[in-house]
Amino acid sequence: MVQTPIFRLLYVSTASASAAVALHETMRAILLVSDANNRRDGITGFLLSDGYVFVQLLEGPERNVQACFSRICADDRNRTPEVRDAGPATERLFPQWSMCGLNLSGRDNLLLRPGNIGFDLLGAAPGALLQHLQTLVHYHGPALIQAHAPLMRASV
Repeated sequence: MVQTPIFRLLYVSTASASAAVALHETMRAILLVSDANNRRDGITGFLLSDGYVFVQLLEGPERNVQACFSRICADDRNRTPEVRDAGPATERLFPQWSMCGLNLSGRDNLLLRPGNIGFDLLGAAPGALLQHLQTLVHYHGPALIQAHAPLMRASV
């Protein structure tokens, strides 16, 4: 069996005012649609928002990931999507989720912020963003799985 190469795309964008005001509902709507689309397209990933910024890692077949990012760029819930890193990958970082998301609380942001480098989601280097996502998934993984199970069942 020929295995499709994995392509990874990491981007940041600012949340529109309407998305930020209704972040819980915005994230729920994004996750429901993304889960169905990503299952169909063989994409996995993780979406993070702190209420002002979206950070998302998409991974899967390059054509499908690029098409997904084009849809994201056309979505008025975010502003100025910017690719921070893109390219081939040897393995998926988030194979367990066609899409999962987390609204980062202020408390988590303070706990995970490296004190002396002024970490922020928009200004962080790609490697720092990736590490931040992986740390959050490690820290919140079991709770995310439990919280997302009913939501993902609703999208099937």
